[in-house]
Amino acid sequence: MKYKDNISAFGLIMALLTSLLLSGCWTTIKGSHPLLQSDLSSPHAIVYFIRPRSERFMGMADNRVTVSLDKQALVELVKGEYTLAQILPGQTWISIENMTTFGPAHRTKIESRSRSFTFAAGKTYYIAINPVDGEFRGVYFLPKAIDFSQAQKISRNLRAVGPARSSSIPDGNG
Repeated sequence: MKYKDNISAFGLIMALLTSLLLSGCWTTIKGSHPLLQSDLSSPHAIVYFIRPRSERFMGMADNRVTVSLDKQALVELVKGEYTLAQILPGQTWISIENMTTFGPAHRTKIESRSRSFTFAAGKTYYIAINPVDGEFRGVYFLPKAIDFSQAQKISRNLRAVGPARSSSIPDGNG
């Protein structure tokens, strides 16, 4: 019996280590998104997506959220990460989708909330992804525009991922 227990413990430890090692590699901008501007000499807005840490453990809502532009996935972020994307100017809907538990039986469901944003060429925008605890209805996330000073303060101890890895949140002009 001890031999089987050791193998099970070893397998669990290896699965956890693999998960931790790979977790840093999973957050990437989906380069094929139609609203991304790949030619940086052409008009574009710089948009930072910031997912702050929460004050407390939130269960399933602590898992990855999917950020979508006009109903197409752009990036997945975990708590404590931020990234940036060069977006084509114009109006777009930003949606945040997450798994949550609800009700006294803690059933799972997918939550999604959207807001419309308008981005101008040459400007920088900061979008915070904030949780809203609906108590027994579950947790959902709302995208919210914030100013540069808020973004800088929030992101000070967050992990830059994807294109944001090359720099911290710079001076804002948007």
